[in-house]
Amino acid sequence: MYLPSFADENIIKVLRKIPVEWKVFSKYSKVQVKVKNVEVFPIDEIQYLKYFEGCEGVLCNAGFESPAEALFMDKKLFVIPIHHQYEQECNACALDKMGIPNSKVLNIQEIMEWVASDHHLKVDYPDDIEDILLNEVLTL
Repeated sequence: MYLPSFADENIIKVLRKIPVEWKVFSKYSKVQVKVKNVEVFPIDEIQYLKYFEGCEGVLCNAGFESPAEALFMDKKLFVIPIHHQYEQECNACALDKMGIPNSKVLNIQEIMEWVASDHHLKVDYPDDIEDILLNEVLTL
């Protein structure tokens, strides 16, 4: 989980009530801390990628990179767009149309429902760059 728009205390307050193990990466934390089932880590790209690869689901803001990687890797995904950021709102809207749950706030009930669900969105990102480039060359 990576939600830099929320304070660690707020994240821990909500997630400790949801009975799964949480790995939270925080730009605010300088040391690793564990509170019940919530483990908070300082930003560490290597450790983040290790946990990302092995996790079942990803709870993050509605940016581009993390949601796209989660979908590509067939992870459950829940997004919370950063307030007053147009791109985040657009991404959340597009993901919502694809069936990805999202919320405007850190809502315990919605997150619990997401955790309990087995909803995965299988996306297919075909590797058709050669066809695209060939079509571009032919149209020149």
